[in-house]
Amino acid sequence: MVEFFARGGGVHYSWQLAQALARQAPERDVMLLTGRRPEPGFAAGCQAGTAGPRLLAELWTWTPHASSPWMPRHLRRAWRGLRYVTAWWQVLRVAQREQPAVVLLNDLEHACDAWFVRRLHRLAQHQPRPWILADIWHNVVAFERNRPGALVRDPAWRRQLAREFDTVFVHGQTLARELEQRTGVRARVIAHGNQTWVAEQAGPDPGVEEWDRRLALPPGRPVALLFGSLSAYKGVGVLVEALAAIPPERRPVAWVAGRPMAGVRPQAWRAEAARLGVEAWLRWDERYVPTEEIAWYFRRADIVVLPYRAASQSGVAHLALTFGRPLIVSDAGSLPEVIDGNGLVVPAGDAPALAAALQRLSWDKRLRAQMGKRSLELAATRHNWDTVAQTMLAAWAPAAVHTAPAPVGMRA
Repeated sequence: MVEFFARGGGVHYSWQLAQALARQAPERDVMLLTGRRPEPGFAAGCQAGTAGPRLLAELWTWTPHASSPWMPRHLRRAWRGLRYVTAWWQVLRVAQREQPAVVLLNDLEHACDAWFVRRLHRLAQHQPRPWILADIWHNVVAFERNRPGALVRDPAWRRQLAREFDTVFVHGQTLARELEQRTGVRARVIAHGNQTWVAEQAGPDPGVEEWDRRLALPPGRPVALLFGSLSAYKGVGVLVEALAAIPPERRPVAWVAGRPMAGVRPQAWRAEAARLGVEAWLRWDERYVPTEEIAWYFRRADIVVLPYRAASQSGVAHLALTFGRPLIVSDAGSLPEVIDGNGLVVPAGDAPALAAALQRLSWDKRLRAQMGKRSLELAATRHNWDTVAQTMLAAWAPAAVHTAPAPVGMRA
């Protein structure tokens, strides 16, 4: 398994999947190849025992959530580009060294990825036992992270890239249909998997009273959490508009927590909140939240809101499931497939609909408790990592499981 960056949701996902694959195939050696400096909580979790997958922290990548204000932007991009290409050469060398049965990649967003995937494909054909080349296509279209105002991009090279893999996995039937329409590749659907490992990394919780003091929350006022890296597609502006559409006496506090990404202007959100007169109902926490603190946010929140303007799926939704929180999601991508009695779905970009959903859940404690309980049930069943691992192993080795697999995506 390859995850280029050793911090953030991507490596959290990969490590949990690696653990499940190791449990379901104990006769196999499962390896996760990632960056050289895993975040402290992640590193501690990996060292908590000898059984399970191996962590290969070898890639010469950088910390994606750290900034270098002393370096001009164009030089920083060039330097990181050099390191990323070097990391790809490391992937090729490790594959030759370890001779795996399967090489599993994750989302790929850079043009050079296509060249290296083709090389990895050709390299496999020259091995004594060619490996299976697979990919988890977390996002059918790539998100735009640099151009202000742009949400997604769908370059031709990425559509062609899907055909280089023996197996492609996606998180939802909606995404499987979309990927096939765009690329001609039939994907295998897997659940995203819950976030139990993240919950286990939690440090001592400050507690509700301390959080209420830090956030200066009015007594009894419900809290709606928007969490994660703040990109243009996350719909922060939609949430601000929705708050303005709710009468002040029925308005929840919106807690926006995450590091702003390139291409967004947090000051514009704040200015819009001030213009609409809702700044008193907003709390901003604009930083990368360390793994050991993630649980605190979800335990304090009453509702988790994902007003995404565009999306394929979201790990944040599965954090909400894991911590038993009701959800409000937009109808973008496969997000509605996460909802099954545990939340509400609203049209993407529809601030009045979001306002109605927020008002309904904010003041109905019984409904919130019912939906939160259902979130816990879904996290433990449909989004169980062992079930995900079984489905993936079935795609690679049907004889290893009791049920016959469905067709999987193949090279054109």
